Amino acid sequence: MIALKFGVADLAKTRFVISPLDHLMAGSARQGVHQGSGSRSERWWRDIRRHVPDRARRFLEVVNASPIGVPDFMVADLDAVRRQLDDELDALLAVPQQVVEEGVAPFGSGTGLPTALARLRDDGTRGLREVSDGAWALFRSCLAPDWPEIRRALEADIAVRSRTAARSGIGAMLDSLHPNAVWRDEGVLECTLGELEGSFELGGRGLELRPNYFVQQSIGLLAGPDRQSLLLHPLGAPAAEPPARPSTADGLAAVLGPARARVLRAIAGSGCSTTELAQRLGVTPPSASAHAAALRAAGLIGTSRQGKQVRHTLTDVGHDLLLDNPRPPATA
Repeated sequence: MIALKFGVADLAKTRFVISPLDHLMAGSARQGVHQGSGSRSERWWRDIRRHVPDRARRFLEVVNASPIGVPDFMVADLDAVRRQLDDELDALLAVPQQVVEEGVAPFGSGTGLPTALARLRDDGTRGLREVSDGAWALFRSCLAPDWPEIRRALEADIAVRSRTAARSGIGAMLDSLHPNAVWRDEGVLECTLGELEGSFELGGRGLELRPNYFVQQSIGLLAGPDRQSLLLHPLGAPAAEPPARPSTADGLAAVLGPARARVLRAIAGSGCSTTELAQRLGVTPPSASAHAAALRAAGLIGTSRQGKQVRHTLTDVGHDLLLDNPRPPATA
C-alpha cells in the first residue's frame, strides 16, 4: 500500500485532468503485457486494429515493452487542465537525454532491458520523434473518431465526482474513486498497488486525478519529487457504459453549418496551422483561413502565432460545444 500524504495546499491544488496521450497508451496496452485495462480497451483494439498505421509501430512497441508500465517521461507533465495531444507530444519531444536514460533504467540493464526501451535510450532525439509521430498517427487514424464521445463520458464522470466533492467534501470524493483508493481522515489516501509499500508527501503540489475510459480494473499512480503526482482511475458506475448516440442528427452542423462543423472537428484533439487545417479538410488555405476566422470570432477557437505560422486550438467553449454535439453515427 502506498500512502499519499496531503497537506492543506495539496487539497487546494487537487484537480481533474483529461489526457489524450494517457488514453492512447491505455487503449493500446495489450492484455498479455498489462493487466489494468479491461474489456473496453480490448473491444476498441479489435475494432481499430486493421486501421493501425505502420508509423505507430514504434509507439506501440514502447507502450507494450514491459508489464511494469511505461517510463515516467511518457506521461505528460503539464500545467494545462484542458490538454490537447500536440501539447503532450511537444512535452515528450522536450525530454532531455539524461531523463530518458534515467527513465528506462528501472526496466532493466544490459540484455535485460526490453529492446524497445534500449532503442529509445540509444536513439536520442530521433527516437522520441519517432515515438511522438507514431502516437499522433495512431490518434488520427484510430482514436480521433471516438475521442469526442470518450471525452464526453469523461466530463460526465468528472461532473459526478465534483458534485460529490461539493456536497460531501474532497475526502469523500477521493474515497469514491476506486476500492483500491481509501481516504483516511488524517489526510492520507491509501492506494493499493500490488505489493508496493511506502509513503509519499505531495509537497504542496496537489494530485492530478486522471479518469481513463479504457482503465477498468485498477488504479495507477505516478509520484515523484520532481514532477506533478497523478492518479489514474476508471470511470465510475454511472458512466461505465460506452456513451450512447441517441440521434442520427448532427446538432453541431445544425448550429454552425456542415462546413464549419467539419472545421471545428478537424481542430479537435490536436491544434493545427492553417495549412495543416486545409490539408485535413481538403480545401484551399484561404478557405480554411476564412472558416477559422469565423470560428475565432464566435469564441470557439483561439489562434496564436508561432514563428511565421499561426496555430489554431479549441477554446473551452469550443470543447464544450463538441462534447454536447458528438459526431452522429454513419447511416447504412
